[in-house]
Formats: sequence, C-alpha cells, structure tokens
Amino acid sequence: MPKITRTDHSRSALVQFKETIESLIIAFVLAFVFRAFVVEAFVIPTGSMADTLRGAHFRLTCPNCAYDFNYGFLSKNYGMPEGAIPSYPISIKPSGNYDASGVPCCPMCGTYIKTDNQYRPSHGDRILVLKYLYQFTDPEMWDVVVFKNPPDPPQNYIKRLIGLPGETIEVIDGDIYKTLPGESVARIMRKPDRVQEYLWIPFYDSDYQVSTKPQGRRIKNDRGDSFTIADGSVWTENNRLRQLEFSGSAQPTEIEFSQGKLRYATQGFCAYNGKSTDPESICSDLQMKGVLTPGASSGSFAVILGKYNRLYRGEFSFDGTCTITELVSREVLAREKFTALKPGKPVKISFANVDHALKLRLDDNEPLRYMGPDMPAEWGYDREDKFHFGSITMSGQGGAFVLSQIKLFRDTHYTNSNGMTPGRATEGYPFTLGKDEFFVMGDNSPLSHDSRFWKEEGVGLDRSYDAGVVPRDYLIGRAFFVYWPGGYTINDKNRLAVIPNVGNMRFIQ
Repeated sequence: MPKITRTDHSRSALVQFKETIESLIIAFVLAFVFRAFVVEAFVIPTGSMADTLRGAHFRLTCPNCAYDFNYGFLSKNYGMPEGAIPSYPISIKPSGNYDASGVPCCPMCGTYIKTDNQYRPSHGDRILVLKYLYQFTDPEMWDVVVFKNPPDPPQNYIKRLIGLPGETIEVIDGDIYKTLPGESVARIMRKPDRVQEYLWIPFYDSDYQVSTKPQGRRIKNDRGDSFTIADGSVWTENNRLRQLEFSGSAQPTEIEFSQGKLRYATQGFCAYNGKSTDPESICSDLQMKGVLTPGASSGSFAVILGKYNRLYRGEFSFDGTCTITELVSREVLAREKFTALKPGKPVKISFANVDHALKLRLDDNEPLRYMGPDMPAEWGYDREDKFHFGSITMSGQGGAFVLSQIKLFRDTHYTNSNGMTPGRATEGYPFTLGKDEFFVMGDNSPLSHDSRFWKEEGVGLDRSYDAGVVPRDYLIGRAFFVYWPGGYTINDKNRLAVIPNVGNMRFIQ
C-alpha cells in the first residue's frame, strides 16, 4: 500500500491558514490595546450637550416650512427604564404627567408639531474619545471632555471644560468671566472661532419660511412677517424666491426684524427642549449671515445689531470698504478695504456681536474684528435690567441689491439657575477652583446637570472631592469625532439603524 504524503500545495495552504489566524489574533490584540489605551467609542446618553452632541432624540420635519430639527427623547418621561430606547415608532406625547412646555416647536416658523404623531427615536451620537490625552498635555478651556461622574465614578459624563485649576469663574449674562491666577480683575473669556461656530443657535432662515397659509398652531409671538416693511417701501420681501430685495434709495432706508420673534427666540428657546422659554435668560449676542448680490456698481448694505441699548453697525460698501461703527458715538471701531464688489456677482457676508467682540466678514477674506472692553459694564450691561433684548436691523443705500440665504443666530447662553436656586459660579456667586480641579458645563445649559448644580461630594479611593468639581484623576479623555450620528432605517419595522447618517459625521469642537 503506497504511503500518503502531503503535497507542497497542501503545506502551503496550511501555512497560509496559520498565518491568517495569527494575523487575526494580532489584529484583535492591537484593537483591544488601541481601545484600552488610545481611542474608545462612547454613546451620548442625554441631551445636555445638544445640539453639539445629541442624546436619544426624535428627528422631526416641520410640516409648514420643511425645516429638519431634533427634539430630545427622555425614557423616564415615557415610563421606560433609564436609557431604554424603543425600536418602534411612538407618540411624542409622554405618558403620565405631561408638561405642555415640552411640545416640539419648529425654530424657523414657530409651528407646533402634533404630539400624537408617531416617530421612532434615534439613538444618541456615537463618538470617539482620545483616552489618556491629558496624561501628556494639560486640558484646555472649551475642550469637550469625557470624565468619571465624581459622585458615581463608574458612570461616564461628557461636558465642555469651562474652568481650569486656580481660576475664579463667574457666569454673567450668559458669558464666562474669569479671574486668572495672579490677576485681580475678572474678564470675559471669548470662544475661539472654531468653537463658536458650533455654539450658534439658528432661529431664522429665509430658505425655510412659510410662503402660503400655514397649517396648525404656531407660537403667539411668531405670527406675522419676519421683517417690518411699510407699503411702498424700497424694500420687498419676496416669499417666492425667499429673499429680500432693495430697489435703491438716495437715503439710508431700514427694515427691522420682528421684535416678537426675536424676543421669543432669545429667551432661552431651544428646539431640542420644546417650546419652553426662560425670561430670566435673555441672549443679546447675535449673528446675521447671508448672500449679497449687488445690482449696481455703487451702494451699500448694513446690518445693525443692538445690545444693552447700544447699536453696532457693520457696513458693506460695493467699493469693497467694510466698516464697524458704534452708532451713538459715531465712532469707527474698525475699517478695511477689500476687493470691490461686482454687479450681479453674489458674495457671502456676516456680522456678529458675541463675547464683547464684533466680527464682520466679506466673502472669503479674513474677518474684520473689534475686540471690545472685557467687563460687561463697559458695554452698558446693568444687572438690574432684566429685559435687555437685542435688535436686528438692515439698511440699504444707493444702488439696488438682493439679499438671499439670510440666516440669524443667537449665541449659547449659560443659565444662572435650575429654576429654583442660583448655581455655583453663576452671577453673584463666583467660584474658585483648587489644584487639579476642573469646572464643566453642558452646551444645552437649561437642561444640563453639571458643575453648577452638583450637590454631592466626589468619591475617591481614600478621599472625597469638593462638590461641583471634576478632579484631574477623573478625566478620561477628549471627545474628537462623531463617527455614527444616529443612523437611518430602511423602514420602521427594521430594528437596526443600518444606514449611516454620513452628512452628520463631524469633528467635535
């Protein structure tokens, strides 16, 4: 009987199989090491960082203006266990005690979404976190950090880093003020541009306005036209084309954005939280963006933003000159000449008043800036004046132009209380951090339980930590990327979100 031997081919197959298994084992080991020591994935559980990062939420579309927005989902409001997210459509209206202020409301046109309609909640954003980054570098203000919950260390939280060791913090009129180590005077902390872009809250977009008779109920202050335009004015609001048209005038001619709409939007309104507002939290930091198309070689367009009864004018002349002026004193705060505008050629424009600074931008040029005084009183702030609403006015002079893609925003406004008592580090209650102590807050300030309101002391292995602080040892890492922002399903019967929401994948600022 002949002896059976393995051929070179069979040996080669066995070697390849062995090498494949070894490669898979090495890959798994590296993946586990990478996860344990470099990057780890987390799921956002709540809406305390919305809309920067979203917890479980409903994705809604306004039936009147077709604007897409997010509305937070909390399992406890629906009689479900904490963290439970149903895999089937449910009514937006919670069971049990129903808070009418939680009715979802379109931020663009003010339409209430019917709460009996059924929607399937989306899971929270899935993010990547650089672990142990802070073992090699110090945390920086405005970082979005993941950390162990001081009173309950096995639980992970995510917030924005506001205060660093040795600093004295105070929230004044929604802004962050600090007395830094070695200094004796508090000054405002201005957000970097990359962070500020994520913290603007939109409340008007000319591309999402109702051009026909609206359906359903709308908020009281949001009825009527967005801009006050008199009959026979050189200004026209073209609802069909979703733009403002200026036919030309020798004298400056102004139109004002509706005060009713502006007041509603800037009193703590956030579509993620429902239609509720907070009259104690009035934000007067505003921004206007748009596209300007000159119809002539000469003329100008200006945006006038009001804050603390002062008016700041950002002007775009068709010859390319951009100017920031304080209107009461007539003082020119900043001016620069750019390339002249061409008739018929659209350019992007923006003007913002935020964090005691003014920023005007023409197309892709570097912004023209004015950095104002650091203290609120020097801007006209009076803490006894509880109703210091802002204002938005637009002005045209000279040749005709068209203004399209108009967008209005308010800044994120950090609140001073949770509805009952003033919080830690809020106005009139400055808070000083000790060595290796950090202060954190959520971007969705009205609904964020954070350093301002923690009552329990932190729990350590052999010590306790002061209430309201995150010790350095409890910092896990910095959140840097949303890799799966609540996927879509093929249909409501499919329990898995199998289609990635690619358009919302983003770096975290």
